[in-house]
Amino acid sequence: MANRNLLVTGAAALAAFGVVGCSSDGGPANGTGAGSSADVVAYHADYPAYDSLDAVIGESDLVVRGTVVGSRVEPLLPETSAGGDPATNPQAGLSPKEIAKAEAESAADPVVVTVSTVKVSQVLAGDAAVGDTVEVSQLGGTYKGVTYKERDTTALAGGGTEYVLMLADNGGANPYDLLNPEQALYTVGSGGAVKAVSGGGFDNAGRISQLADRTQRISAR
Repeated sequence: MANRNLLVTGAAALAAFGVVGCSSDGGPANGTGAGSSADVVAYHADYPAYDSLDAVIGESDLVVRGTVVGSRVEPLLPETSAGGDPATNPQAGLSPKEIAKAEAESAADPVVVTVSTVKVSQVLAGDAAVGDTVEVSQLGGTYKGVTYKERDTTALAGGGTEYVLMLADNGGANPYDLLNPEQALYTVGSGGAVKAVSGGGFDNAGRISQLADRTQRISAR
């Protein structure tokens, strides 16, 4: 299994690909690909952490309840611009040969994400409407025979599972991101009970009606 350390600076903005480390522990492959040691790649990402559920809600651009109606897996390529500022264009100052090399390395060792399409059944906060669909990006997925996994990420599932998603808007046509893969992802169960998908989430969300009231109060501050 190969391991990659990713730095997430915001909801899901990755640091420059050039500083992403990659190493193999020499163990057997655990994937279903061609049998190489890179059949499974384990991501380790640093996300913003919050000290309360209210803090997550307060930082969210959109909070919705919904179900997954589709998904796709794709490589996340670094954004570039024609400007000379390294803060907005990681390739600033590079020669054409160096740019070509960087692009080839990114294509050969991609950061893989799963983008899920979620149909909104309830809007708790933010600019959306019931019946809308929103795209949500999460680290990981199976791409070209290799499975990529991020240790804190629970992939959104289809089959009618209802979720509450606390999302960051990345602007334009870009998918939303969860503010934190554990603290911003909940399921809605029997009787409207809202529960964190993992032990890293908060256990005081209550029922969906209570969470909706709570979210509205926080958003109105």
